Amino acid sequence: MNILGHWSDRDRQDYGSRVQTFPHTLAASGLFSDDALATLLDRHPRHLIDVCTMMYDPEFPDRHCTVDPGQTTGSDLVEIAKSGAIWINIREAMNLDPAYSPLLDRCYSDLCERTGQKVRQYNRRGGILISSPAAKVPYHCDPTQTLLWHVRGHKRVFVYPRTEAFLPDEAYEAIVLGERDQDVPYRPEYDQAAQVFDLPDDTLVCWPHTSPHRVENQGYCISMVMECTTRESAVRNGAMYFNGLVRRHLGGSPSWAGAGRASRYTRAICGHALRKLGAHRAHIRDDFVRFRLDPGKPSILAPVPAYIRNF
Repeated sequence: MNILGHWSDRDRQDYGSRVQTFPHTLAASGLFSDDALATLLDRHPRHLIDVCTMMYDPEFPDRHCTVDPGQTTGSDLVEIAKSGAIWINIREAMNLDPAYSPLLDRCYSDLCERTGQKVRQYNRRGGILISSPAAKVPYHCDPTQTLLWHVRGHKRVFVYPRTEAFLPDEAYEAIVLGERDQDVPYRPEYDQAAQVFDLPDDTLVCWPHTSPHRVENQGYCISMVMECTTRESAVRNGAMYFNGLVRRHLGGSPSWAGAGRASRYTRAICGHALRKLGAHRAHIRDDFVRFRLDPGKPSILAPVPAYIRNF
């Protein structure tokens, strides 16, 4: 049985060039019920489970802050997510867990069939998101091609133009160079140009690669986020890596928009080669834990002296 329904010829042509939504049938698998997710949380490697809350940052509002879940059970995590202000990412659950990986295979197979594009199998991943009603995902940009398979709950997604005004070249270069995570500086006036989608249950939303976006949950939500490498993402990331080196080490002012097709491909080849040679040392910010889960607290979150994540 197909997970994705029929796509028109126009849908196929527009894939990757505009924001699109489609119905899907992931929920029919039974793998996204609260009980199934609680069981998954108990057996999934703990270091691949992110529990976060939101913290205030003027330039990066709603930036995620890591929470130490301690020995909280899967069922308790699910219950806390229903009422608290936390966001849980069960990273790589769809490709590592034997109960879920066949479903991810079907998602990719259906996507290839509908789009007529072949995704690179070596870089495919799928994580499951469990989001509290108050949880938000900050304004950011994914270096991979990312698709959000929303399963249930009320989720609002804002997608912004992928232009220099909303995603400066230097900001994206910092992401592919490993100088920062995927958050991008945000201003409230950006919302005037956003496409806003209130997602019903069982809806896939996909957008052009590198489109900045953010998410506001309007209720308890369950979603699956799927990442893959495409020809477009490989070329752009390689070229932007090269541009970043030119800007930082040679004082140049390279432009993605101003480069032609041949130039982009040449830069991409050079960028991927230089990455393999370790031409730039990544400086990912340390992941500091600032809270722990404490069901006995009214907010469920207890502040702790900041320490670097070790779990």
